[in-house]
Amino acid sequence: MKILVALSRFPYPTDKGDKLRAWFQIQSLCKHHEVHLFCLNDETIKKEHQEIVSAICASVTIVNLSKRGIFLRLFKNFFSQLPFQVAWFTSNSAQRKFQQLTEQVKPDAVYCQLARMAEYCKNLPQKIRILDYQDAFSKGLERRIEHEPFWKRWLVKMEFTRLKKYEIEIFDQFTQCTIISKQDAELIDHPMQKDLIIIKNGVDSEYFKPEPNAKTIDLLFTGNMQYEPNVNCVLYIMNEVMPILTKEFPFIQLVVAGKNPAKELTDLTSKSIQLTGWVNDLRIYFKQARLLVAPMQIGVGMQNKLLEAMSMGIPVITSTLANNAIGATHGKHIWIADTPQKVAESISFLLNNTELAMKIGQNARQWMVEQYSWDKQNEQLLRLFQVPNKIIYYN
Repeated sequence: MKILVALSRFPYPTDKGDKLRAWFQIQSLCKHHEVHLFCLNDETIKKEHQEIVSAICASVTIVNLSKRGIFLRLFKNFFSQLPFQVAWFTSNSAQRKFQQLTEQVKPDAVYCQLARMAEYCKNLPQKIRILDYQDAFSKGLERRIEHEPFWKRWLVKMEFTRLKKYEIEIFDQFTQCTIISKQDAELIDHPMQKDLIIIKNGVDSEYFKPEPNAKTIDLLFTGNMQYEPNVNCVLYIMNEVMPILTKEFPFIQLVVAGKNPAKELTDLTSKSIQLTGWVNDLRIYFKQARLLVAPMQIGVGMQNKLLEAMSMGIPVITSTLANNAIGATHGKHIWIADTPQKVAESISFLLNNTELAMKIGQNARQWMVEQYSWDKQNEQLLRLFQVPNKIIYYN
């Protein structure tokens, strides 16, 4: 089968959640189908990265978006009802190139990742048109509103209202819609939300595997440090958890490994935090960490940092909000804490009970290998390209 995959970003390297999901899904699709990739781009792509993707796809079309064009679309969009993230990526010239590609390839199916790409794919005639919402992004925006500075709050609220409406409108424009978790599916406010197919993220357990190493990092947090839920979580740890924790551990430190730390983080003057910036290989930090601490307070979807740390056998402390998408068992695979006091107590308890912490890490590793391989998660995705009619899979 010929499958046209439409992405808002070039999928490699996998330094963002949507790119990670796209890259591993494309690899699975390429093993069974002829995949033609169409992706937008607003940054520099290295030649070697293009070659890696081109090596497995039948064709790769990259359309560069100019900063000037993005600015003009966003300005004009104030007078529209489209979400701003849709306007950012919806270029008339890119749409023409997409149309030319569909006429040239004549795909049997189209796979569109994220609502922001729906304008390209929603009116195509293919019998199989699949939209991957990935996350319930509108809910993520709603959770951010109260955390934003007052001057920005109105804009985030406007985007939330527009995106929630848009997520509902595009639902019926596709023959199938997928999403990353049951928790996210329930946040898409459509009468047929039960038709949403849950396709979770996986983890490369051969790449992220335990390695013997001295544990020189007490607490670790990883992720894109421009992403608001990550910034919010680190500030939560530093401002609300650390003052409690340092009474018992005066020299404890949180290492934050991730690119582009936001100004709110670089402005922190505490000796209890270390910002690494861009990291070529996160495993270097994972294998040194005694605990991964990520009690996420806002955001949606599935936290890849949790899957990667668990796959490496690292004990993880997180929130109910983040664990709901994964479904790990508290005290067996993971440790859950939902208040600053509980997070501090959990850190103290696991640092002082090394044997239990190691057992949780071992259980987590085994669970990742058995339940969260990319091959296992992508089985259902592959099934969607075997039938032309709408089928409901109950999860």
